[in-house]
Amino acid sequence: MVRTLRMMLLSLFHTLRSRWSRGPLVASWSVGMEVIVRFLRRDWEETASWSFPRLRAESDASPYPTANVRKVEIRDGELGGVPARWFVPPGAPAHAAVLFFHGGSYIYGSARTTHADLIARLALRTGLTAIGLEYRLAPEHPYPAQLDDAHAAVEALRATGVEKIVVAGDSAGGNLALMLQIRLRDAGEGQAAGCVLISPWSDLTMPAASFQENDPYDYGTREVLLVHARAFAGDVPLDDPRISPVHADLKDLAPVFLLVGSREIPRDDILALGERLEAAGVDVVRHLATDLPHNPPFFADYHPSGAASVDGIVDFIRARVKEPAGAGREETAGRGVGQTEGAGGS
Repeated sequence: MVRTLRMMLLSLFHTLRSRWSRGPLVASWSVGMEVIVRFLRRDWEETASWSFPRLRAESDASPYPTANVRKVEIRDGELGGVPARWFVPPGAPAHAAVLFFHGGSYIYGSARTTHADLIARLALRTGLTAIGLEYRLAPEHPYPAQLDDAHAAVEALRATGVEKIVVAGDSAGGNLALMLQIRLRDAGEGQAAGCVLISPWSDLTMPAASFQENDPYDYGTREVLLVHARAFAGDVPLDDPRISPVHADLKDLAPVFLLVGSREIPRDDILALGERLEAAGVDVVRHLATDLPHNPPFFADYHPSGAASVDGIVDFIRARVKEPAGAGREETAGRGVGQTEGAGGS
């Protein structure tokens, strides 16, 4: 907590000093928005040399927003043997759910901490149960452990009778969501009804010029991300289509919502993925969050483009999981979709 307060005060000081001398870093950014981005960048740089266990411990212990978490029912359990957390809004139906994969370069992050409020926000806005999967992390568990966990989870969720599933994820989680769809397609098991990709890690070689162009406005760096990528990939080359979906066969995939911030460092890599998806004939809704860095929904309370990005995600999910004729909502009000029996509450 002391470290967090120190970084926040320093970020506020440097923001005010910079705006006094040169104006806002980005014209549309409020003071609060700029402070948050500077805070995140300072945190990234301070933790760049830390061990992965230390980074995870610090990440999980940090304070995060809880306004949306407090409005949903939280339940813990497992899907296919993989720990998961259910975010259940009032009146959630039984026929549909969002299966969310958190970001964090495949080495940190959690549905219980870093991404809890974002997942809860999506649950509340869509009216659907959203399930955050605690897939295994690298380097202790390199590829394909995360994909195996996601595959097991979607199979287990279907086994509970959930008919419509939208898979979603941000950054590394977006990579995982798309790679899961590809695996389901290739296995002939039927894909999720839709796939939401929030600033997805589309090319682990990260060749885009936007890594330099947008460096002043984002909070990650290519150098550290390469370390994370190699920890996740293990013996698999970073340009291998099994982990860099921009190089994969993308034909016959279910509809995709692709979100990218115009100020994020992997912007051009993400736009290249959109072009590849469209060239493969995939139904793609592309959403550019003007003036925002990586993961625009995280800034929904601080910038109108962040709020608009959440609106776009919600509209896409609702369109993909329209309730089938004759299905009733009242029978499942307040009950978690596909929750493992015996899962404890929190």
